[in-house]
Amino acid sequence: MEQQEKSGDFQTKSDELFGPEAWISFLKDKPFPVRASSLKRLRLLVQNDNTMISQLTALIKSDPILSLIFVRAAQQAHKAAKRDSVITSVEHAVSSLGMDPIEQLANRLKPVKVSPNSIQQQLYFRAIANSHLAAFHAERWIRRKNQPFVDETFLASLFYGVGLWSLWLHAPLHMHEVHILINEKGSDPVAAEKKILGCTMQDISHGLSTEWGFSDVICQAQDPNTSPSRALLAKFRERTVGNSEISDDDNRAIGHMLQDRSFIIKLANWYAMNVSREWQTSRPADTTETVCCYLGGDHDETRTMLNQITISSSHHYHVAGTLAPAAEMLLIASDNMGNYKLSNKELSALINTAPAVKKSAAKKPRLAAKAVTAPSAPTQPATRYRAHPTSPDELLDNSKFKIIMDRFRDGYHLYTKPSHILGGLLQGLSQGLGLQRVTLSLVNTKNQTVKAAQAIGMEKSDPLASYEIDISTGGLFKKLSEKPVCVWIKQSNRAQYERLMSKAYTQILPHQDILIMSIFKDDKPVAVIYADGGDNPSALTDFQHQQFRLLCSAASKALHAL
Repeated sequence: MEQQEKSGDFQTKSDELFGPEAWISFLKDKPFPVRASSLKRLRLLVQNDNTMISQLTALIKSDPILSLIFVRAAQQAHKAAKRDSVITSVEHAVSSLGMDPIEQLANRLKPVKVSPNSIQQQLYFRAIANSHLAAFHAERWIRRKNQPFVDETFLASLFYGVGLWSLWLHAPLHMHEVHILINEKGSDPVAAEKKILGCTMQDISHGLSTEWGFSDVICQAQDPNTSPSRALLAKFRERTVGNSEISDDDNRAIGHMLQDRSFIIKLANWYAMNVSREWQTSRPADTTETVCCYLGGDHDETRTMLNQITISSSHHYHVAGTLAPAAEMLLIASDNMGNYKLSNKELSALINTAPAVKKSAAKKPRLAAKAVTAPSAPTQPATRYRAHPTSPDELLDNSKFKIIMDRFRDGYHLYTKPSHILGGLLQGLSQGLGLQRVTLSLVNTKNQTVKAAQAIGMEKSDPLASYEIDISTGGLFKKLSEKPVCVWIKQSNRAQYERLMSKAYTQILPHQDILIMSIFKDDKPVAVIYADGGDNPSALTDFQHQQFRLLCSAASKALHAL
């Protein structure tokens, strides 16, 4: 950015910028430059003797950075005056400061001129736009439910992602590496953040808000330990549609979740972040469904309302050259990821001004030996938001698994090609069943080969994501191509199955349980599915084996029905 601090301000060793304490210490006093247009309007208002407090409040509230600056200033003034109260809204901040301090602060602020060629700026302002979108939604949801604390909820929702704003502004090289891990390596966002930053962005936001003395509502919403589990959210959705099998303990947990003031703040931010991260996948659908269940009423009407709120937010806060959340919702599904990392030109300039990434954090992991044959076709990025099931004998996401299984059995109008069904199968195994690593290999009966085509949960360069096997000489994969077979390789039978596989292939297999099954369309082999538990050291269970086999068999039947 044009207002990026000079290298003299970045003398902190890169090794120190790892972990929440280091980041909070580094970022807590860093300035936030204000958009030149907003700062110009603010200065015109404070110089006009006829300006009213309400006019200043409206302008400051319209710009998230101005809101942050003046709320922090007001909170500092309260602390200096040894008041026990906390600032709960922009209106509260403006009225607490008064005209003279506001004018003095406005004259000290530094502007930043928006550059349409700066990807760092685009991603910085997009992060702010997402926070503004979340605040807009939370404010309107709480009004719809006729609940109190509207202004405090708006402010808490707005500041929920303040750590992300600060990181894009003051540590763009770290964010560059985080986005590469997420969008190119298929890493889970939380895992990517911990690898590069030593903590999550939510940890940093929570730490900054605590350091700045923000209200308990803001800090509680940012606390990762107060977030409900995905399983509990799924049970909440099931209960809303009339599932009577929800246990009393789950009902109590759902009740506590809905009464927690931070829940609506978290939900609004999850909804806003999903728009920019993976709007075209099933995860936003689950989040939207959760919102609909929370707000009540007709779900179609609620979805329309959500879209209208998103459009309204984009009208109120728009930065030229930055894709607004409402605009992104209009885009059709595409492999084009857009601008998610810095350009080479920006990297060259920032390498001398921004803090460097800790070498051990960005170091490329050592890969296993190469597979039988180098691949000719690229694999797809790994699916994001992976996690372990809470128990090895339960699904990671029962709702998602059931939806995909029903689509295979009953048909689905969007499944018009074999690739659609195979994609749904991968999603069901990884996001529904909870198998961390899954590969799809295509069978070519003419060339007598099995070649990896798509991988979930591993890097593109991982040998398991890029192997090719000749099946003309027989062996396990030849048997898999002759009829639908499900193989469970575990310690007790590993030696037996390794005799049926090439040495090159066995060398790249992990030393843990493995599931492999062939997929057929009619009587012809189409694909071979491989799955394992990833970084989960536990052995696979009969339940996981059974569900894996059932879903793969259902996929074969769905292919037959095309």
